[in-house]
Amino acid sequence: MRRFTTGNLVQVDVLVKGIEANKTAEEVNESTQVTFNVNSSINEADRGPGFLNLKFSMDIETQPAAARIFVSGTATLKGKEDEIDAVLEAKEKDGTTPTLFMKIYQRVYPTMYLLCGSLKIPYPAPGLLRLSQMASAEETEAVAR
Repeated sequence: MRRFTTGNLVQVDVLVKGIEANKTAEEVNESTQVTFNVNSSINEADRGPGFLNLKFSMDIETQPAAARIFVSGTATLKGKEDEIDAVLEAKEKDGTTPTLFMKIYQRVYPTMYLLCGSLKIPYPAPGLLRLSQMASAEETEAVAR
């Protein structure tokens, strides 16, 4: 479990519950030029006084097809209700990616990096999610149906 505290004193514990990495083409190595497609979600699982439990998942695939990485787990936020809500609403400077999701990605990145090295597949960038648009709750629900 990896723990961090946001700027406004909300403690966040990240626990990876599942991770899978697959090499989908044999001629691939760490330096193969690819583009990463990211599908991700974060959903509220449980809320109470001073805490919020979230479930998250990230599905990362390459173009051309070379590798696929899937990570899922939980993040628990602990702090004052208004501070937790502020963390949920915070966006990166460019406005595309929620700050909380970037923090979760930063915590699971070292594990993904080690798997990619072991499989000799291209490494996703540490700031990969900064480049992607996050799906809204409505878009996520539509895909789940």
